[in-house]
Amino acid sequence: MGAWYFPGGFVSSSFVSSVLRDGIAILWIDHPPVNAIGADVRAALAEALAGIEHDRALRGVVVAGTGRMFSGGGDLREVGRPDAPGTVRMADLARRIETFPKPVVAAVRGKCIGGGTLLSLACHARVGADDALLMLPELNLGLVPGAGGTQRLPRLVGLEAALDMVARARGVDAAAALAQGLLDEVADDPVAAAVRRANDIASGRLPWRRTAELAVPDGAKADMLRARYLDVAEQAFPGREAGPQAVELILAAATVPFEQGCEAERERFAQLAAGPQARALLHLFFAERALAKAADAPDAATRTRIARRLRAAGEPVPPYAAWIQAARACLAEGLAPRAEFIDVIAVKDCGFPALSGGPLHHAGPH
Repeated sequence: MGAWYFPGGFVSSSFVSSVLRDGIAILWIDHPPVNAIGADVRAALAEALAGIEHDRALRGVVVAGTGRMFSGGGDLREVGRPDAPGTVRMADLARRIETFPKPVVAAVRGKCIGGGTLLSLACHARVGADDALLMLPELNLGLVPGAGGTQRLPRLVGLEAALDMVARARGVDAAAALAQGLLDEVADDPVAAAVRRANDIASGRLPWRRTAELAVPDGAKADMLRARYLDVAEQAFPGREAGPQAVELILAAATVPFEQGCEAERERFAQLAAGPQARALLHLFFAERALAKAADAPDAATRTRIARRLRAAGEPVPPYAAWIQAARACLAEGLAPRAEFIDVIAVKDCGFPALSGGPLHHAGPH
């Protein structure tokens, strides 16, 4: 399953492949359709790095994604689940990259979302194509960025830019990322530019830059920014516990050591992942995608009928008894084959509170 490394340089697995160019190993994340950085990909990258570290012919590493994007993020199915023995966590991989004795440069083309951005933050430099888009959308799912993201991002771009990116879950395009320092270079061919940059770092023509060792450039603004971005997070994601927690974690990067900030981040992430809000939002995330793909999904007319039945239950006010009853009736009558489909219709079509996960998710097993 892992990656196999051959001295002089070839890495091959089901998830990572490589080529050598000018003394640099280019590791391609190859996990269609979105290059999700799940446990298998992380293990393959870690194994590839282990081989590259001891090959004296190789001066550095470039990490890139096959296809049209760097990575669509981590594997959300892993959230809240215990790690299997020997699992390479995203935080472990990020720290491995950051402390790697040879320069590691991310070559970002297209979308670089969630776990993709977290991995890139740990690299020693980042080169993007014109279409690069970096994003940390974790608040959408009731989570905070993990794997040291809340501590590395402000060290690279400053508190204000980091808070704006995370509290709004807003993507940053290549031009803005370059201006902020999130990207070091924008190039037509980001892989070729990343190879050059890795060689320049290895030769001393460019300095090493380990993100964890950087000072937050605008740390003195922390108190001034707190109230503003607590309000921004609440406006963007009303009632979500993750918003203020993400703000406080980012602000803490200005005053606490890196490892202490990462430990606080790990604790907050675990608490949120096990909490009702993230469970509800993740339930809807997967349910909406299943509904879009299901061959037996309700057709438009049936979906409208379900929505009409649900709305007849009145305003969705806790404990939602009338909505739960109506949703169960729709399921019993076979209007939808799966409970989660009714939850999606309730939230998306009828305004049922997303933080509840839908009436049937809220009701629990029946």
